[in-house]
Amino acid sequence: MISAQQIKELREKTGAGVSDVKKALEESGGDTEKALVIIERKLGSNAGKRAGRETRAGVVDAYIHSNLKIGAMAELFCETDFVARNPDFVALAHDIALHIAAMSPAYLSYDAVPEDIRNAEKKRFEEEALKTDKKAEIQEMIVDGKLKAHFGAMALMEQPFVKDQDKTVGQIVNEAIGRFGENIRVGRFVRLEL
Repeated sequence: MISAQQIKELREKTGAGVSDVKKALEESGGDTEKALVIIERKLGSNAGKRAGRETRAGVVDAYIHSNLKIGAMAELFCETDFVARNPDFVALAHDIALHIAAMSPAYLSYDAVPEDIRNAEKKRFEEEALKTDKKAEIQEMIVDGKLKAHFGAMALMEQPFVKDQDKTVGQIVNEAIGRFGENIRVGRFVRLEL
């Protein structure tokens, strides 16, 4: 038997709709942890369906650190003003600005790294891989792995989220897409430090 309290708690944790929470609890046999995994999987899959939709509304939010020496601003876009005015959406924008202040990303995503910079690093990693005396296919895999690790640490959407290290910023945005039912994307951002 699934209780109203279970549904309420799971909705507060995930932001998912009542029917999605109830289905997940039924599918998991009332196990809250398993239901949480089911919901997160579903919210993430909803993000892919909404990715092509146009984002014309949104907010700009800023975070200034308590020492007044570090600050960040970020644009967070959505489809409608209704969602843009939602306090949870505004809080997400603030959390992303906080993350930018804390983690100092250089690029929005791995794909946003300029080709000349990526090629320079690739050349360096290829020279390192040549010294390993491994097969060419293995060396190529090593280079790809090093590139993704190097630039992934510098790319906002691939960084572990400062408030939940088990998820990337991209996963947090995808969960928000599932909760709000709209396409959401991070726009420009800037970080300043004295």
